[in-house]
Amino acid sequence: MGQPATTKDYYTKDEYFRMLEASDFKIEYHDGKLRMMTGGKIAHNDIIDNIYLALATGQKKCKVKNSENAVAIESTNKYVFPDLTATCGKPTYQEGGIARLTNPNLIVEVLSPSTAEYDRNEKFSYYRSLESFQEYVLIDSRKLSVESFYRETHELWHIGSYYNLDQSVMFHSLGIEVPMQTIYADIDFSLAL
Repeated sequence: MGQPATTKDYYTKDEYFRMLEASDFKIEYHDGKLRMMTGGKIAHNDIIDNIYLALATGQKKCKVKNSENAVAIESTNKYVFPDLTATCGKPTYQEGGIARLTNPNLIVEVLSPSTAEYDRNEKFSYYRSLESFQEYVLIDSRKLSVESFYRETHELWHIGSYYNLDQSVMFHSLGIEVPMQTIYADIDFSLAL
């Protein structure tokens, strides 16, 4: 096991799933192209731990999942690995192998220097094609900064920005608030670079 060699220009879904199951690394699938995902820095991983614990214990109506679950975006033929997802109601998965969630309501991405642009733009565009998708939260691992996007209707999104430790981030789809102090508890920003 290890990181698979990606020498081809195009991979079928079957080839991708076989490669993914044999890999120690997460690999995203973008309509035949592969994108290798690297491990996060300490600050990135600590923020994921903080927010997962806050979301999973702060409410009982939705199921919170870590980045071991891929999200299947069938309309664009993509499989991606967000940092966290939450599904309110019964989660649905594509059949076979690696868990491929099809109906997340909330997606959380923790931004790092190498993924911030991708998470903010491309991934957000992919996620918006999911009918179930209601809320996107971007948490910066390099500074105090959380942005939230909540879809009220298909065309109308509400945007929230949080930059101070005395603020709380509203997770509308879960019906809870999480203090910035909880999200950034014991985070050393020097370990994000």
